[in-house]
Amino acid sequence: MQTRPKNAVRSLWPILTALFAAVVLIAGCSSSEEKSSESLPDAATLLKDANTNTRSLQSIHLEFAVEGQPENFPIKTLSGDLTQTPAVAAQGTAKLSFQGSDVDAKFVVIDGDLFVALSGDSYIDMGPAADVYDISAILNPDKGLANVIANFSDPKSESTETINGVETVKVTGQVSADAVNAIAPSLEVKEPTPGTAWVEKDGDHKLVQVKIEPAAGQSIQMTLSDWNKPVTVTKPAV
Repeated sequence: MQTRPKNAVRSLWPILTALFAAVVLIAGCSSSEEKSSESLPDAATLLKDANTNTRSLQSIHLEFAVEGQPENFPIKTLSGDLTQTPAVAAQGTAKLSFQGSDVDAKFVVIDGDLFVALSGDSYIDMGPAADVYDISAILNPDKGLANVIANFSDPKSESTETINGVETVKVTGQVSADAVNAIAPSLEVKEPTPGTAWVEKDGDHKLVQVKIEPAAGQSIQMTLSDWNKPVTVTKPAV
């Protein structure tokens, strides 16, 4: 039987060692990813619980962040409080996109009308809020955030993320065009859009954050806090 020269055997050791290390590394990565994925709660269950919780909300604090400024969408940033008790109303501050310029304003939505103050506390009655953007509709169970997360298709739990001190599960999917247009009619999207929901990992599975992407490079993100904390909105003098 022919014997392989010792030098040839020695020269093979580095190659064999590298191959073995690569196999171990690949196997380890695969195992780790599968374990991470399996440890996350089911996406459909999270969204179902978040929908139930959101439909019953009476008030929230809301932060808007907009990137890419979708056409006909007037809000760039917004910080406000919304309530449905004793009646639907909202108040806060916003940066609005108006005729190519950014305008800082205070706003109040009450009795279906929008009041805006561009300086100090001198409010102007802008008429029906729905003609601009009815922020109070966000809590509407049939048109607002609850409807958005009820219309996610192919949801997947991707990872965990802590938002404002709340540990959440990041869920990705597609949001139906009807649901996007219900919460933001001016977008007029024609097909499902990418959506992401961050849902409280434990507890009641509260909805903590939602992002929709109506077009490439454009997104509208809404972050919730102060769930059911009492909110009082007073109609401003004009």
